[in-house]
Amino acid sequence: MESVRTLVENLWSNLELSKLSSRKQALNFWDIAVGEKIALMCCVEGFSESTVIVRAFNPAAAMELRYRSSEILAAMNESAGKELFLFLKITLRPPKDRER
Repeated sequence: MESVRTLVENLWSNLELSKLSSRKQALNFWDIAVGEKIALMCCVEGFSESTVIVRAFNPAAAMELRYRSSEILAAMNESAGKELFLFLKITLRPPKDRER
């Protein structure tokens, strides 16, 4: 039988809770990673494990984000000092009134 400590450590590593705070902080570098022009045409909605979820406000912004996704992820990971994100999920929806 495993000790409670071992079970908690295994759960902690499986859920990657240690990366949660780092991922939240890394999202602060979004505008720098994508550039000012593209940052005005999209917003980060959050993340799920190693995927950044982004909402593009128009098709051109979505296409640019898809094209530059590896470059953007590399810039965010470099800013964080470690590899936190592997994927960029882009949805296409217009901005809400308060985001304009």
